[in-house]
Amino acid sequence: MSSDLDHFEITEILEEYYSDSNFTYSKIESGSSNTTYRINLDEQNYVLSIFESNNSDHVDELTLILKQLEKCGIKSSRVVATNNGRLYSAFNGKPILLKEYIAGEELTHAAMTDSIASDIGRELAKLHQAGSFDSRRETQHYGFDVFEGIASDLPESEFKDWYLVEFERLSSEYPSELPMGFVHSDVFPNNIIIEQGKFKCLLDFEYLSYFPLVFDLSCGIVGLTWQSDALNANLSKSLIRGYQMERKLELAEWNSLDYFCQYIALFFAGWRYRQFNIIFPNPKRALDYKIMIDIFEAFKIEPPCMEK
Repeated sequence: MSSDLDHFEITEILEEYYSDSNFTYSKIESGSSNTTYRINLDEQNYVLSIFESNNSDHVDELTLILKQLEKCGIKSSRVVATNNGRLYSAFNGKPILLKEYIAGEELTHAAMTDSIASDIGRELAKLHQAGSFDSRRETQHYGFDVFEGIASDLPESEFKDWYLVEFERLSSEYPSELPMGFVHSDVFPNNIIIEQGKFKCLLDFEYLSYFPLVFDLSCGIVGLTWQSDALNANLSKSLIRGYQMERKLELAEWNSLDYFCQYIALFFAGWRYRQFNIIFPNPKRALDYKIMIDIFEAFKIEPPCMEK
């Protein structure tokens, strides 16, 4: 349930951060799990997030992740501490997070350029060398158990039959002995901010996972460089080249790029079907899963050549 706050309630929240009550605010449309407001205070902009369905342990974990990203120089959201040094607060029993507002706009496929793709690749490589995130040591948001959870929610249909067959195949072909580490795991346009045609930062580290590092590159290929029903090979190559400016891929990682493109496409085909047809039925997005089927089949039938 969304929290509709008035000026008095937001004033009460901000008192933990600033004494100035002269501010303006507006609600930002966001996902179903958070309520978000843009705050303008003393000529500075902030984002206030109320976590509707997450407990304080989750938010505590997220703030620690964001602080480590800041320490490592990763371009992302910056948390504002309360007057007593806490990284988050609470209101009406719900965790509250205040972050610096990031000027710019969400990336779109139409705005993608080779330069932006290269910069995203470099940022992912920096993340992969940022060290250990203790709070997420064992987390795998895209493991096979999650696939199985999605499958259990799907109604009996041709789609579910197809999903299960391909899931079993990918399970049996899973590549071993790949470099592991912490990955963003959700490299899609809505999680990337650009400004004046240049990459600015990565957002949404809530699904930070301990997984094969190459997963992020494959996710970027699927999420960013698949355009107009086909792979934009130049953008894919720019993404990979940018990555290799900071971290060289091992041969086993090169050989698994196609596999993880299929893995990601299959995962999101099931996730989108469940999300927009079962959990939150949305007629406008009910067929979104079919895009991922097309991507999956393209990589399965004729994997695009990735230049080494």
